[in-house]
Parts: sequence; structure tokens; C-alpha cells
Amino acid sequence: MKLKLFLPLALLLTGILFGCSTAPKSSRQYLVSHQSGERPDVLIYSIPTAETKRQIKIESIPLTEEQLCRLSALSRSDTENGVRWLVEEKPDTMRGGPWNTQLYIFDQAVTNRCIRVALMDHHGRVDHTWLNDKMLFVRVWFGRIAWTDFVLDAETRRFVYIENGRLDATFDVDGK
Repeated sequence: MKLKLFLPLALLLTGILFGCSTAPKSSRQYLVSHQSGERPDVLIYSIPTAETKRQIKIESIPLTEEQLCRLSALSRSDTENGVRWLVEEKPDTMRGGPWNTQLYIFDQAVTNRCIRVALMDHHGRVDHTWLNDKMLFVRVWFGRIAWTDFVLDAETRRFVYIENGRLDATFDVDGK
């Protein structure tokens, strides 16, 4: 009798816990002050929109000898142990935006292919830092006060983390 009651309750509890764990995260807001006595700004982090995800394309591509020569001439950023490195193909920022930036991630074991991270239609700089030999942190500015942060697993080509960020100024009731 107890087993008959326990099994449905266990299934119900499992369903509730699963539902809670897969629910979309809401945005989080923080007040940040850059200088003492200054009115704080509102820092907001939220899940990325479908548009944001369309602006970031990750794919494994084969390289011709000509492409490999062109990319090898660019400055490279190595992981600490040299297992992987990337080169950044920057846009011509002398022309008006939006711009497209390409990051090419190379693996020491494979020389005729690489991972291309295409960052499309952005309006600012792109910053990147290797966290270890397989995780890459990238911040791409899609506007003057809006950006997307992500951590990419260079082995699986999947996001480990991705969020939109925004920094808004606070105002008094009268708009000052």
C-alpha cells in the first residue's frame, strides 16, 4: 500500500523539480557606482534573445592553403599551454557599423580545419580571453550600452555560458 502511494508522489516531485530546473532564468539587476557620491547605473543581465543567437555563428570549417597563409599572418592568442590558439579577423572600423568580426580557433592536433566564430552586426569592440586550454570567454558589444558575454567550449563548439548585459543610467523622477 505504501509503495503504491510513494511511486506517484516520487514521479510528481521529479516532474516539479525538472520543471523548476528548466524554467528560463529571469533577468537580474544590480546597482553599480563607479565613483563615490555618483548616481548609480543599473546593470542588467538576461538570457540572450533569438536575435542575439543569430548574430553568433559557430562552425568547423576546412581551410585551403591560401586561407591558412592569410590567417597565419594575423596576431595569435595562445592558450596557456599552447594547445589551442585563435586569430581575430577585425572589421574595418573606419567605415560605419554594424561590423562583422571573425574569430578562428586552431587546435595543435588538426592543421587543415578550424572553428570559425562569426560575430555579425555588432557596433563595438570584441574582447576575448582564454580561461584554460579549452574554454574561451568572449564579450561582443552589440550597442553602446549592450553586450553579450559567452564562454565557448572549443572542443564541443557549444556555449557553456551565454548572457546579454546592459548598463543603463538611472534618473530622478524629473528626468535628471
